[in-house]
Amino acid sequence: MDNWARDLKLLKEEDIIWYIYFFIVLFALIANSFEEKYIFTKNKEDRQKGRNINITLLVIAFIIYLYYVVIAIQDINIAKFKDEKRQKVALERLITTLVFLIGGALSIYTELDDNSGDVDLAIF
Repeated sequence: MDNWARDLKLLKEEDIIWYIYFFIVLFALIANSFEEKYIFTKNKEDRQKGRNINITLLVIAFIIYLYYVVIAIQDINIAKFKDEKRQKVALERLITTLVFLIGGALSIYTELDDNSGDVDLAIF
């Protein structure tokens, strides 16, 4: 596949990811409204609904980051046949996406492990 065709395909896939992020924002706001209800009512069902939404959103974000790691690895393999600068940039992108992936995994673990009943702020 030519580079321009691959780039165009990746841009179209990224457009889909931006739509997914739009829905992530909407559902994060819904999760926050459940957490807000929990603060006032102490209804554990509201807290659990908010947590379930947050966990789902974190898993979706983790899958997106995993996709970007795969793309970064592909970019490194492509850059091997190009110049040294491209290979360095591709490696930097891989490191960046791996950090996001690790952060996403830790966020999922933290959300699953938290049974204290406290409201979690700024999980993303």
